[in-house]
Amino acid sequence: MSDNPFVAPWRGRGRLGTVFWGWGVAVSTAVTAVFLALTAAGGAGFVIGQLLLLAFVPYTVWILVSVWRCAPNTPVEWQGVAARWLTVAWALNAFFLIVFVEIDLAFA
Repeated sequence: MSDNPFVAPWRGRGRLGTVFWGWGVAVSTAVTAVFLALTAAGGAGFVIGQLLLLAFVPYTVWILVSVWRCAPNTPVEWQGVAARWLTVAWALNAFFLIVFVEIDLAFA
């Protein structure tokens, strides 16, 4: 079995807090900040921002599956339930964010 930091959460072998707050919230926030800065810069930054958005799609799939599978890995049951509900909301938010950002950019 692998203790790879990307494979373990995917297989549900990570601590929920680490996967949710570290890999999920912190990384998503950082990527979003970089994306906003790049697209605001325009020019080459805009193109790089679009590539970053494409890279964000597989990351989003990975983190959503990882959080869902690691949800039982917490000593407090309601936290795992909340993490799964938030994962559903996160998936919807990510989908609509990507769709509407791209629509906005296409018609700007």
